[in-house]
Amino acid sequence: TITDGEIRVLGKARGSRQGNNLLVQEIQKAGGVDFGKPVLLGYTGISDQLLKKYIRDSASLWQEHVDTLPIEVVGSTVGTHAGPGAVAVAFFASEK
Repeated sequence: TITDGEIRVLGKARGSRQGNNLLVQEIQKAGGVDFGKPVLLGYTGISDQLLKKYIRDSASLWQEHVDTLPIEVVGSTVGTHAGPGAVAVAFFASEK
């Protein structure tokens, strides 16, 4: 996560399933996504396969709120810290 301008480890998980579960849990802990504000998904490396799997695995978060999700390659500064194969979710939390 990026908190107060600093990159910090949010958590660690082995395998894409546990990693995807961790991201879903963290989004839910934050209060969910405010779809009235920008949302962006990103990935590191040369393939977006893990990101596509994450989108399928976490469909319940998105499917009733947006038709498409904007996707970008994570830049080199953050990507160097995350390493290849990382999935990023940038969002504003809902104010429930």
